[in-house]
Amino acid sequence: MKAKFIIGILLLLAMAAPAMAAVDVSYQKWMSTEITTQDIGDVDLVVGEKYTFTYSEGNNSTIWRIVSPDGGVTVLEGQSVSYVFQQEGTYVISVGNETYEKEVHPGPLGAFLALIGAGVAIGASGMGAAIGVGIAGASGAAAVAERKENFSRAIIFAAFPQTQAIYGLLVAILILYGTGAIGANLMLSNDIPLSQGLMALGAGLSVGIAGLSAIGQGIAAGTGVSITVTNPKNFGKGLIFSVLPETQAIYGLLVAIFLLYGSGIISGGPTPLMTMAGALGIGLAGVGVGLGMGISGITAIGQGIAASAGAAATAEKPEMFSRGIIMAVLPETQSIYALLVSILILNALGVLTVSVPASYTAYQLALIGLGAIGAGFAVGIAGVSGIGQGITAGAGVSATSRNPQAFTSSLILAVMSETFAIFGLLIAIFIMIAMGVL
Repeated sequence: MKAKFIIGILLLLAMAAPAMAAVDVSYQKWMSTEITTQDIGDVDLVVGEKYTFTYSEGNNSTIWRIVSPDGGVTVLEGQSVSYVFQQEGTYVISVGNETYEKEVHPGPLGAFLALIGAGVAIGASGMGAAIGVGIAGASGAAAVAERKENFSRAIIFAAFPQTQAIYGLLVAILILYGTGAIGANLMLSNDIPLSQGLMALGAGLSVGIAGLSAIGQGIAAGTGVSITVTNPKNFGKGLIFSVLPETQAIYGLLVAIFLLYGSGIISGGPTPLMTMAGALGIGLAGVGVGLGMGISGITAIGQGIAASAGAAATAEKPEMFSRGIIMAVLPETQSIYALLVSILILNALGVLTVSVPASYTAYQLALIGLGAIGAGFAVGIAGVSGIGQGITAGAGVSATSRNPQAFTSSLILAVMSETFAIFGLLIAIFIMIAMGVL
């Protein structure tokens, strides 16, 4: 009897309670032509997608209020209304007596930008490595044709230019893993901000384009094989000259790691930098830094030419080793300029320390990001002048080998080509001053 009384009371309370009005959301799922309808509590909202909200108890005069994360209010009228979310964050949706707080995710655009970064990382570095290995391998094949026992040494020299592709592969895997693209549908990557995707793109540009340095390394390694065949005692010196053009690839890898770490791709999720207001500007700066560092790495082709001449001269005259090294190092300074600019920009934006820069507004950060792209182009493209410097330095090594008194004159002639890289660095500095970085 008591149980029946309690059940009766519960039924009365249920009948007296007002029915909960439902808000349904209709949208088109990824790679589908069908319209899906779900309760508002069951759907994940993303930026850029069009959603139709329907209030079950509404009519054509029903008023909707949608408050965006920045406080902006959109008022819509009707039982069913359509809306496109323009920014990520927490929205407040009110209709009738109902109020919902919904988190709007960044959407998959950041993940897709990151995929471009992964593709460039391995694509460009793989191309450079293949050309470099081909050049060194051709010399190795000629060496083996003379003496079969030269095969092991030829393999060692041919392996050097492969490391650039390994760097690119490493960064590509880190990007894919960090964005959840390995073994998962990209629509599961809705929490990757656009800024984080841009940082991944910058990392791919940095390590990928700098990977073209393998071409210069292949040139030096090919000569290393040749002088080792002539005299096995030249093996160690040949290795040293062959290693020099790889430093540009290491710089590119270093900047790529900075970008991936600062964005959170290799540290467990988006950092506060990637979710703050103005994060888009930081992402653009990452692209600029990656371009500058990557393009400047092409100067290794010039370094490879100079290192090749240094190795050949040392094989004839061992006393030419130190002067050959000096000439071969000259074209590397262009990449050092780009590395300096990269570190200054990343440090000013808090990427190196993963700390939010409090002194900039979102609009200012957007301008800084565009300025960083300009600075990257200035120091990066001007840095390709290292190819011309390498050609002069290589000829200077040969001239010094014939006449030691020509060393100073050759050094001056080789330095002349660097003035254009200095011009690029100067403009990059002016841009950074305008950005407020310096």
